[in-house]
Parts: sequence; structure tokens; C-alpha cells
Amino acid sequence: MSKSKVTIKEIAEMAGVSIATVSHVINRTRYVRPELVDKIEKIIVETGYQNKIADKERKLLVGRESTIVAVIPNIESTIYRDMVAYVKQLVSVQGYQFLVAITDNDLKEEAQVLAGLLVNKKVAGIIHAPVSDVASNYTKLIQSGVPFVCVERNILGSGIDSVEFRDREAIFKGADYLLASGHKNVLFFRESTDSTTRDERTKGFLNALEKYNINTNDANIVDVTLEKGEDDCMLAIQKALRRYRPTAVLAGGNRITLYLMKTLRDMGIDCPGEISVVGFGDESWSELTYPPLTILRRDVKGLSAKAVGMLFEKINTGVAISHDCYADVELVVRKSTKMLDNGPFGDKAAAPDSVVLTKEEKHRLKTGHFRVAISFHYTGTSWAELHEKGIREELEQFGIDVVSVMDAHFDSELQNAQLDGIRLQKPDAVIAIPADDSRTREKFQELSKVSKLVFISNVPDGMSKNSYVSCVSVNESENGTNTGRMLGEYCKENKKKKAGFIIHGAAFYGTRVRDNAAERIIKDSYPDIDIVTIRSFGEISNAYQVAKDVITANPEIEAMYVSWDRPALLTIKALKELGREDVAVFTTDLDHGIARCMEEGIVKGLSTQRPYEQGRAAAAVVAKSLVSEEQLPKYVGVQPYQVEPKQLRLAWKEIFHESMPDRLG
Repeated sequence: MSKSKVTIKEIAEMAGVSIATVSHVINRTRYVRPELVDKIEKIIVETGYQNKIADKERKLLVGRESTIVAVIPNIESTIYRDMVAYVKQLVSVQGYQFLVAITDNDLKEEAQVLAGLLVNKKVAGIIHAPVSDVASNYTKLIQSGVPFVCVERNILGSGIDSVEFRDREAIFKGADYLLASGHKNVLFFRESTDSTTRDERTKGFLNALEKYNINTNDANIVDVTLEKGEDDCMLAIQKALRRYRPTAVLAGGNRITLYLMKTLRDMGIDCPGEISVVGFGDESWSELTYPPLTILRRDVKGLSAKAVGMLFEKINTGVAISHDCYADVELVVRKSTKMLDNGPFGDKAAAPDSVVLTKEEKHRLKTGHFRVAISFHYTGTSWAELHEKGIREELEQFGIDVVSVMDAHFDSELQNAQLDGIRLQKPDAVIAIPADDSRTREKFQELSKVSKLVFISNVPDGMSKNSYVSCVSVNESENGTNTGRMLGEYCKENKKKKAGFIIHGAAFYGTRVRDNAAERIIKDSYPDIDIVTIRSFGEISNAYQVAKDVITANPEIEAMYVSWDRPALLTIKALKELGREDVAVFTTDLDHGIARCMEEGIVKGLSTQRPYEQGRAAAAVVAKSLVSEEQLPKYVGVQPYQVEPKQLRLAWKEIFHESMPDRLG
């Protein structure tokens, strides 16, 4: 075979690979296994093909067809700004010059730009984000023979090569997340400009509604005309929020996300307390907002690499050989969304700040000499201390006395005896955490006849809805989902496949909901993760042996979910004794021991209750119930707080309302 006449096709045949693979090795536009790279490069040297490559590169650097041009609507949008940077880097390393042409999203301006490029002999290829999707607007470009690839947007028609985001899948993913979180009234803001991108995103939203058997029409879709400017866009968003009164919104673009967050701020709407938000988050500020924004983040770098790779294939071979024409969009869950929770009787969770006392009610409390007792299942934790602190501080401002605080030490019989003692004290109200959902029911029923009852976390089985005022709890479904999602993301990022679950065996409503939610999110959203075993403990002290048995029987486990912090600490003790500190632990509730283990690196993530806020909420409900005939919410939900190692000190301050000590006990 003549060295001077060897072609890229022949190189591919000799290496036993596709032409695309050879192209990627030559142009370094996509990852190829090192052994294949070595094989192809050896053949290129043996056949002398490297001389042909060098000749071509020299010609490109100094003469005809030496320039790659990106034709984009603007450079204000993050996506185009980032795309330009990535494309420049990729084409420059190949010896090409790189230019950018701006169309201002105007069809006439775009036509003039393209007309100039098509007669420019230095233009080797075009990366194009078209203004329109109508093929007849690009007849000259299509017929010119100049290699081009559409990016982010597409031109409808056969033979048009493009690399796009999975827009339908992305919006479906965002809407599905909100709907799965219990939101039924979700509002979708989309750009008004006609395009395939807009159509695909709309289909994704409607598909998500259809999955949840919600009427699939455009009633909850609002068009935002970006060309009208910020003020008009924000006014349109404001009108839509007032008209539809959604519990959650999904933004269909970067600028819409920005205008939406500004509108919520100006309207004084709490996010996520009143409205959950999923936005497009190519902007760096999305992580710096308060709260940090849950986003759909596009892989702009991946899109750019695919587009450049495809363009070089066309330049080198005359055709685009790649078949994977899509870049991914990732859902990044932060803190601008919450799950809507239901109480033991299916009551929708009310926000803590929905319980408001009037000036007259506050006066009646301060002159009423009211008395409240507290019955804890256990007080030997920071969790219980913070509950009590929140309760006392809220009650004290109204002059309400705390007459006793009981600790049942997780013993239902002891709590029953203590409840008899509390009944003899004749308090006006009791705030309680049941030690057992079944065995304490009778005593709480008796107590409900003489005192108002407010429960924290769960209600004893069989108690009627009218026998207690309210139940205040962290949103346990979200608590478990947060923890399960962190485990899933850790395994996904670190290519882990095997997980184990250690859950609470007792029939507590809260822990049951939490554990089930963690398991469900893994099974629904992370199908590659195998939950090898699910083992339960009854008494907390049993968690140590359960963990030891689990790891001994299943040494392949790489990550572990444990129901809450105390059994998690015993699980960690077992892991350390077995020399398995490589197993990542995920749990709920922040305390000194768990914080120390997070600093050590064995705890990779947790979702925690807000015990101080839960205590204050319970006390506020009690206070209101003492002086008001108003129907109070039967279930008050407090949103959990997600903690990762890098945020530990900030989380500590948020939960404990004090700085984290330098040395954790």
C-alpha cells in the first residue's frame, strides 16, 4: 500500500475500528481507550499518514480553510459564553483559528453573517446556534458544502447535523421531581420564542403531568417574552403567580430563572416555604442564592466537545459519523424545594409560621397563668435539649410556665406512669413524644380528656383525630428522601454499586416513613445501586451487632443507610472494629458524634431535623390552642436540613444556633 495514498478509512480498517474513532484519536475530540490510541497511532506512523496530517495542519494554519466560526445569538447567556470558551480551546489545539459571530437572535442579521462566511475561503467549518428551525431560511448554507453543525438548537429537515440537550427529558426530570414531592399545582415558565427547544421542553412537562394523571393541557404553562426586557418579564411572572397560586414552579431557561427569583424576592414569597423552585442553573450564582437553588444543569462542556468532534468528522471525511447527538442535563437538588408531607390522618402539612397569635390572644396568655408539662421519650441527646429549649423560649414570651419535664428513657411503662403523674398536676396542655406508638395510647387518651395534647414526631396508634390538638414533625418523607438521594449520588459519582440498609424495627410512624422514603428513592432513581440487604434493630443498642452481622455476611457493601444518628454511631463503631472505614455512612440528625465522624470522613452526608424550630412550633400551637377557638392545623411540618461535609460548620450554626466547637466531644 502506498504511504502517500493511504486514507483515514484504510487506517480504520487496519485498526479494526470505526472511522469516527480514528478521527477522535487524530483530533483529540473524544476519549478513546489508551490501548486503541496506541494501536491507531502506531498504524498512522507505519503508513506515513502522520505526514498527511501535518501537511493539512500547516495549510490550515496559514491559508485556506484555517478558521472555525461559532455563530451564536449572544454572549450574554451563560450557555453561549461557556460554549465559546470550550469550543475555542478544542479547535485551537488543532491549529485552527477561532472566530465568533453574533446574530442578536435576528433572522436578517443571521442571514448577513452567514452570507459573509460562505464566501470566505478561510472558513473551514461553522458551529451554529440557529435563530430559526425552518430549513428554507438556510438553503444557501445547506447547499454551500461548508461543513456545519447546529448546537443547542436545530434546523428541521433531513441531513442536518446537530448536537442538542435532552430538553424533553430534562424538563420531565424537573417536573417529575416536583410532582413526586407531592406538588400537584406546578407552574411551568417557558420562553415564548417558537423553537424545537421550546416544543421539546413543553412535551417533557406535559409528559410528567400525564404520568401523575394530572390533566395534560397548557393551563399551567406561562410564556415569558424575554425580548420585552426584565421589567415586563417580571411583571408577567408576578401576574402568573398571583393567578395560579402554585406550590411549585419550574423555570424553562436561565434568564427566566433569574427573573423568577427576583420576582419572588420582590413579592416577599418564601422559597421553599411557600413555593418550591426548580430552575435552569448554568449560571454560577444558582449555588450562591439563599436558599441554594435546585437546578437543571446542562453539560455545556460535553455539548461543545460533541459538536466539535462532529464538525471535524465532516471536515476530515465529508460526513458526520457520530450517532450520539445529545448532551445530558443533570438535576442538582439543593434547598429551594421541599416535599409536601401528610400527617398520620392524611392531613396536609401546614408551615410553622401559619400559626399566628393576635395581639389580644398574646395579652390573654400573659394574664392567664397557663401551665404546660413536657413528656419526652428520652432526654439524653442534643436533639431533645434543643426541643426543650425551643419550647421553653416560645412559651416564656407569653408567660406560660413549664411545670415538669419527664424522661421515659424509651420505656413505655415508665412513660405511662409519668403520664399518670402529669395528669395529677392538671396542666392546661402537654407536649409529648410517645415512647411507643401502641402501649402508650390508653394513657394519652385519658390525659386528652383533661389537658390539650400536642405531639412531636408521631401520634399513638388508634388515637382519634379529635383527641389531640396537633402533631408537629419534621417532614420525614423528605428527610429519608434527602438521605437516600445523597447515598445515591455518592454511589453514582464514585461508581459504587452495593448498599446496605439498617432501619428501625419498631413501628414508629416517623421512622417508618423516613426509612421507606430512603429505600424508595434508591429503587426509583438509582437502578444501578443494589440494596444488598435491609436489616432492622428494635433496641438502639442492638444496632452494633446488626451492623457487624450485615458487613460480615455482605463484605461487598460500599455504602450504608442507617435510620438516625445514635444507631449510626454504633454502626460506625462496628465498621471501625472490622477495618471497614471505607464504607460510606448516610444517616439523619446532627449531633456531636455524627459531626465528628463527618469530619473524619466516614459519614458522607445526612439530613437532619430542626429540633429547636420544632420545639418552638409545638409551643406556638399549644399557646394558640389555649386562647383560641380557631381550628388549628392537625399537622405542622418543619423542613429538614441537608448536610454535606463541606457545609458542616454552617449547618451546625443553623441547627444549634451557635458556632460549632473546635473540638467535638
